[in-house]
Amino acid sequence: MSARVVMGAALALLSSAAVAAEPVSAGANDQMATMVASLVGVVGLIIVLAVLARRFNLPNSVGGPMKTVAMLPVGTKERVAVIQVGEQQYLVGITGQNVTLLDKLEQPLETAAAPQFASVLAKFNKKRES
Repeated sequence: MSARVVMGAALALLSSAAVAAEPVSAGANDQMATMVASLVGVVGLIIVLAVLARRFNLPNSVGGPMKTVAMLPVGTKERVAVIQVGEQQYLVGITGQNVTLLDKLEQPLETAAAPQFASVLAKFNKKRES
């Protein structure tokens, strides 16, 4: 579902809720406006973070026998990726419509281990204390 559709549905829902509400005191109207603005802000933040995560191809931290070793964008929706399954690596082309096996790599690429969160946090804390 596109972000525009989600935002349109959220705004329609919020506007219908505001129309259906009974008139109340000015203080309650301020509270309602604050609540609606906060809700719209949170929904907007979720949508922005989802778009950024998708745009920057953030890696999945799901373990298992299959993982993405490297990815290179070659167009707006096209990219080339190296996928590792067990000990074997494959070069694949990815488009909006399909995924195509380009080659089976004879010499596997080196995979750098992702830094663990604890080590990154410890490094950050050392900088802050210095």
